[in-house]
Amino acid sequence: MKKLYMVALILVLTGALAFAGGRSENNATATATKFYVAHQGAYIGEATVTINGNNEVVAASFAEYHGPDGWVVNPGDGAVVRVPDPLANTGHSDPAIRGYMFYIYNEVGENGEYMWSQYSPGANGFSRPGRHWQRDFDGMMSNPIRSAAYAQAVKDDTLVTVTIDGLNVTVGPTASETVRYGGQMDKAHPESTYMAVRANSLGYRYNHARNVEFFASNPMANYAAATQQRREDLELVADPSIDANADVSVYEGVGNEWMVADVRTGATWSDFQHYTVEMQEAYKLAVARMALGMVD
Repeated sequence: MKKLYMVALILVLTGALAFAGGRSENNATATATKFYVAHQGAYIGEATVTINGNNEVVAASFAEYHGPDGWVVNPGDGAVVRVPDPLANTGHSDPAIRGYMFYIYNEVGENGEYMWSQYSPGANGFSRPGRHWQRDFDGMMSNPIRSAAYAQAVKDDTLVTVTIDGLNVTVGPTASETVRYGGQMDKAHPESTYMAVRANSLGYRYNHARNVEFFASNPMANYAAATQQRREDLELVADPSIDANADVSVYEGVGNEWMVADVRTGATWSDFQHYTVEMQEAYKLAVARMALGMVD
C-alpha cells in the first residue's frame, strides 16, 4: 500500500509539473516550506514558496537564522543554550526541561576546536555526550521537525541562554536580546550586519535578493549545473530596503557571477546553488499541494 501511495504521489507531481506550461483560471494559491541546515553549518534555513494555479511563483523567500554561536551569552567551553524541541525530554517532570533540547559548547579537540553538543538531563544532573560528533547541533537539526521548531522559536523569541546547577535550570536572556550582527537573527534582515558589502563582495543581503529574484523566474532550472564566470562589470545600486547599512560605493564590481544555462543571475556568493535548490524543493512541494487540492 505504501508503495502504491508513493507511486500515485509521484504521478501527481509529475503531471502537475508537466502542466506548468499550460494556463489555468484557478485563482487559488499553494504554499510550502522546506526547513534545512545551512551548508556552512550552525545556521537553520527556512525556504518558502507560493505558487498560483499555473504553477507560477508568486512569492519566494528563504531565511537563514543564526545558530547558538550567533547569540549565546559569553561563548566558551561549558556555555549552554535551551531550544524548544517537540522530540526532546517529553516525559520529564520539570517544565523547564520538558519539551526542550539543551546544547553545550564543547571543546572537542586539542587545537581549540569547539562544537555544540546535546546536553542531557540524568538522575542527578546534566551530562555531555560521549559521541560529540553524532549528537551535535547541526546533526540534530537535520531532522526537519527540530529545524521547524527552531525557526518558530526564532519568531516566538523563545531561544535562551541558560545556566544549570544539577537539574536546576536558570533561564537567561533571549536570543533577540543577545544576538550579534546588528541584533538580527535573520541574516537577510535589512538591519543585519552579517557579511557586509566589501570591495570584493556584494555582501549577504544583495546576494540574497538576487538569488530569490532569479529563482522566482526560473523555479525549475538545473541549478546543480550552474557555473561561475569572472566579471568586471558587476553593478550595485543602493537599496535600503535590502541592506539599510551598506556602503555600496566600496564595491569594485569584480567577482565570479553565477550563470544558469548561460543566463546571468547577478549573484556571486558561494551559497547560490544550495539556496536555490532548497527553494526549488519548496516549489515542488507547493506544486504537489496544488495538485492534491491542498490550497492556501
